[in-house]
Amino acid sequence: MFEKIKRYFRNYFKKRKPFAIATDILFWGLIILLIIPSTRVPVSAFFIRLTSFAPSELKADKQYQLSENTLQWPVQDLSGKTVPFSSFLKKPVFVNVWATWCPPCRAELPGIQKLYEEYKNQVQFILLTNETTNLITTFAQKHHYNDLPFFRYHYLPPDFSTKSIPATFIISKEGKVVLIKKGAARWNAGKVKKLLEQLIKQ
Repeated sequence: MFEKIKRYFRNYFKKRKPFAIATDILFWGLIILLIIPSTRVPVSAFFIRLTSFAPSELKADKQYQLSENTLQWPVQDLSGKTVPFSSFLKKPVFVNVWATWCPPCRAELPGIQKLYEEYKNQVQFILLTNETTNLITTFAQKHHYNDLPFFRYHYLPPDFSTKSIPATFIISKEGKVVLIKKGAARWNAGKVKKLLEQLIKQ
């Protein structure tokens, strides 16, 4: 058995060119990283981040006004304080539904953080999860997201209904949903900033 393995690798290195060997090593290294539980999520998030694009604003006829039920929907911050969603509409609102275990969610968080750092005084950011406060806090500390405004929810209203995460909604000060994106996106892109600038001026 050992001789067969030696013969296989001897033939392999004779027939393959150095570039092909390097490519094979990278490929199998990636497969191994995706199999190991501790590296699976960060590696997946990295490749999702590389392939993410900026989303586009909804066409006018696809935009919709938030319902009264959504305006009264209770959202809880990490200190346990609960407020109705309507209290956030003094500014444009960026709502992101996410979870710590979700690779696409984690992939887009660095872009959201950069967008938040640039617009935190002009746009209300709400990063929503139904996970426990302790889990969110531990995750934020580990990945240096302590400044991001995390909130908890017990249910999502129909206006923010989604079968997949991440799901992101950008809402005007008048309570109109102007952008919806299901899946990871590049949020610190010029297209998104241009939309936010327009909403801020309205």
